[in-house]
Order: sequence, then C-alpha cells, then structure tokens
Amino acid sequence: MLHYLDSPLPETVPCQAAVSVSKKRFKRAVDRNRIKRLLREAWRLEKTPVEKALHAQGKQRAIVFIFVGNELPTFEAIRLCVQTALKKMPLLSDSPNNEEAPS
Repeated sequence: MLHYLDSPLPETVPCQAAVSVSKKRFKRAVDRNRIKRLLREAWRLEKTPVEKALHAQGKQRAIVFIFVGNELPTFEAIRLCVQTALKKMPLLSDSPNNEEAPS
C-alpha cells in the first residue's frame, strides 16, 4: 500500500520515503526488518523518475510504503509491487492529498 502527500519537507529534496511493517502480522523483528530492507532497496532502484518529475515541477512529496501482506515476500515481488504503486501515483496531480490502493 502506498500513501503520499505533497507538502513542504524539512530537507531540500523532491521526496522522502518511509516504510512500515505491522508487528501484528510479523511478530519477529528479523522478519519485519528484512521486509523493510527489501522495500527500501526497491524504492532506491525505482525513485529516479519520481524525483526527476517532482523536481521539474518544483514540488516535494512525502511517501509511505506500508506492507500489508501475511507472508515473507521475495525481492522480485516487492520490487514489482513498488513499480506498480509508483505507476499508479500521479506525478502531475493538483490535489495535495492523495493515496493509492493496495498493490
């Protein structure tokens, strides 16, 4: 799941991202940390077009990736979900508060 908000950020960057994994679904910290590492790596690999588009518009965006699955995913599955979510996120949106459906 992806939530985002166009708003001024404390840093001079086009976007900042955060990741979240539920403790209720994954009791072991090692599992939660692995999913968060995979999400951060997938974001790192896919963020360039988003940053370029936001920079060109002079906008800043806060993005939160929330993992809602029940099983440990593979990196390929995580990356595909991040790609899909980012494609659904409008970069030319005039609305300041948007959110996307789960992917």
